Amino acid sequence: MRRTAISGVVAVAAVLGAVAIPAVAMAHSTAAVRPTSGVRPTSAVRTVSAVAIRAARAAIEADGPSGEPLISCVLTTDCLGVEGSSSLSTGGGPSIPIRVARLTGSSWKGVGVALPKGTKSADLNGVACKGAKSCLVVGDYYTSTSKSAANHALALSYNGTSLKPTPTVPLPKGTTDAVLTGVSCGTTSYCVAVGQAAGNTAAFGESGSLNIVETWNGAKWTLHTAASTAGAAMVQLINVSCATSALCVLTGTVSSFNATSFSVKLYAESWNGKKLAAMKSAAAGGAGDVFEPLSASCATASNCAVTGVDVANASSNTPTLAALTEIWNGKTWQPAKVAWPKGTAQSLTLGVSCYGAHTCEVVGMDGTNAAETAPLRAAAVSFKGTAGTLQAVPAPPKGYTTAFADVSCLPWGSCLATGATGKTTASKSALMTGVWNGKAWKLDPGF
Repeated sequence: MRRTAISGVVAVAAVLGAVAIPAVAMAHSTAAVRPTSGVRPTSAVRTVSAVAIRAARAAIEADGPSGEPLISCVLTTDCLGVEGSSSLSTGGGPSIPIRVARLTGSSWKGVGVALPKGTKSADLNGVACKGAKSCLVVGDYYTSTSKSAANHALALSYNGTSLKPTPTVPLPKGTTDAVLTGVSCGTTSYCVAVGQAAGNTAAFGESGSLNIVETWNGAKWTLHTAASTAGAAMVQLINVSCATSALCVLTGTVSSFNATSFSVKLYAESWNGKKLAAMKSAAAGGAGDVFEPLSASCATASNCAVTGVDVANASSNTPTLAALTEIWNGKTWQPAKVAWPKGTAQSLTLGVSCYGAHTCEVVGMDGTNAAETAPLRAAAVSFKGTAGTLQAVPAPPKGYTTAFADVSCLPWGSCLATGATGKTTASKSALMTGVWNGKAWKLDPGF
């Protein structure tokens, strides 16, 4: 699961220039393919404030680092957790050290990570496991500490004991910067990663960047073209999830704009291993809203979901943030519905994991106060089709904040989530693990 180079809103801001777009509209994006405009995008669940939940909001309200804790499980007692970000991808924000751990039984144990030779810093943007000795982690890395350093596509494989670089990821000719933002595996020998590659406009078009799709057969990567199927609009692929080797869903944003207005909506495509086909998403949000899809998941060809944040009235001085989820039933994308608790001022959903024929689990956070310093609490929603039911998550102590960043569910309905907790006013937070046993959530220490 997960993430991207230059978010739709950042792209719009870069191109429009004179059109006023408040910081709150600079919604989630990830590690950095630098377009020719020189905008260096960012992303985050954990910011300098370090409280994962508040960090997620901070990532939407301002620049903040990528590197939120991600998770992929093959059993409820066997998961891989990863996190890490480079300050070069966060507009000068703090780096989050690379950290990888394996959950065995009920405890986490650190996993050794070998990065490409010369690596100074890196971003871990996605993880996908299909077996106890079969996981891929993707992102990007830098071999310089210069603010103008190029970033390189990163892919690591897990053999049951450690992470090591895979063979080189092939890229379009003329690539100067590249990032992989999401990965998913249909089988142990078939995985798909998405991302962006950047170069000069002569080779890469007016935007200076291309969406890329890479497939992994267990031994090597193969590059596939990823031409936009949205015409003149700007498309950025962010997430990918494969139900089988013959059906993967790729999601991202499609941005359109003129001299006075902009629109950023959900973009979705299906991938059958050979070609892409556009999927019509539901008409969600208002004309001036910005939707940032933060996670996608497919259990079957007729049970997929994408979740993220809808920034309403994004061009105003009083934008509002609300969780937004869409469900794919095999024929159409439909907006999902959930009744948040009375008094909820904002809600954010960052991770989703689907299982079975009609069920998807979404995690994130909500709060009763929209102020930046207000506490937030971890939230979880179970969707049966498009109908969502809030699940009870233990509330944080007074003065503390909790947040879920990602989730991984097994076919029988048990789920594990990663996130963070800490004092709302503190500069640091601690990772936490959420465990759903089919009846209740409990919060344990993280990795």
